[in-house]
Amino acid sequence: MQTPEQIKVESKTWKTIYPPYIDSTLTTAQGRRLGKTNCVPYPQLMEISQCLSSLGLRHVIDQHAGFPRDIFQQGRIKVRLYAEDKKPYNPQIKCKHSLLQTIAKLIKSIPNRKVEVPPYITQMEVEKQNKPIQKKQTSNKKKHKNQ
Repeated sequence: MQTPEQIKVESKTWKTIYPPYIDSTLTTAQGRRLGKTNCVPYPQLMEISQCLSSLGLRHVIDQHAGFPRDIFQQGRIKVRLYAEDKKPYNPQIKCKHSLLQTIAKLIKSIPNRKVEVPPYITQMEVEKQNKPIQKKQTSNKKKHKNQ
């Protein structure tokens, strides 16, 4: 059995998955990696972990790591896709992109999946609604051409 420190050192070469990679509510500029039709709304770390376990892939959950594009989104998963001889552990999944697609399909197939909106998103929407809209001030002066 490996200690957590040994797993952390070993997992530095593994592939990293952040939930926003497969979040259909985000844009590609905000971090989504797949097309909206292939994604799911608000994926959770535990859902992704369950999918990886069902695929037979070794993974480590890091709940306190922040997503680089949005510091409010916490959590990532490190996944070991390849053995030391560079062969994939699961022959269906040969790259990170196919892994993301497979995870999204598995999450969609979860029966009675509850879509939970993260609390920081609801707070941001409330602040956005309460923020007054500032209009540009236009001057009533007409510009005249010099004669």
